[in-house]
Amino acid sequence: MDIVPQYTFIPLACKNYFNINDKKTQNLFNKWGLKGNIILQHFSFNEPFHSYHKYQFAEAFFKSSIVAQNLLTKKGSSWTKQGIIASTVEVEQIPCSVINMSFFNKLQNPDNGIINNSGVICKRYDNEINNFLVSDKLREMLLDEESDQYGLYTEDERKEFIFCIFQMLVLGGILCQYEDTLEPYLDTTKRIYKDLIRVQKRKHLDDLSVSTTVLKVTAEDNKNQAYFPSNDPFNIQNIGFLLIDGNLREVTTFLHQFGGYCD
Repeated sequence: MDIVPQYTFIPLACKNYFNINDKKTQNLFNKWGLKGNIILQHFSFNEPFHSYHKYQFAEAFFKSSIVAQNLLTKKGSSWTKQGIIASTVEVEQIPCSVINMSFFNKLQNPDNGIINNSGVICKRYDNEINNFLVSDKLREMLLDEESDQYGLYTEDERKEFIFCIFQMLVLGGILCQYEDTLEPYLDTTKRIYKDLIRVQKRKHLDDLSVSTTVLKVTAEDNKNQAYFPSNDPFNIQNIGFLLIDGNLREVTTFLHQFGGYCD
């Protein structure tokens, strides 16, 4: 009989992410309305982790008094330690299998209608979808289920963690200046992904695989109000993840809250 681990957590110092904290990345975050609206924190845990314990792990994390005392969440326009112990935690394991940027080759082929032959993102008439202004084929591909371009990626591919990062960057925050080419989005997606996931060589094989387990989570307080992420959890730009490194026994929280510039 499998014994469910009794997880405990200890907060760790902030990591110095080489790519995320890079000046170029931060300038683009500012341009896209993301600066100050993304936060990452780190915790260690005491027991071995296996993916089949993902629900118990997430529940233990958000119901830990130590985590509650240290977890930063959005309240108004500020990140604060609210001390909330979750009453309910919704968990979805997100596929994280992509190991190179060929995943996005379909976007870079002019025959697929996202960019023209000169590499510029194709424009379209303005339309509002899910409260986002859609004025080009890239955002149409992300948001318009009736679009031919939407079918470039399957539903399973859209769940991939790297696709989640890419979509977050493209849609941006309230004050978002859009790019005319794909390169800034793709380059920044690659840099963030490289900082956040761990790749290792599989035993007895020569190929690589991602060892990081990614959980998309929504935690609610005792009034059934979501706080991780907070505000409107149905806004697709309000996203919260647990990134679990079972080898190091460390977990990283990755939280983005849709909004304007925030210190």
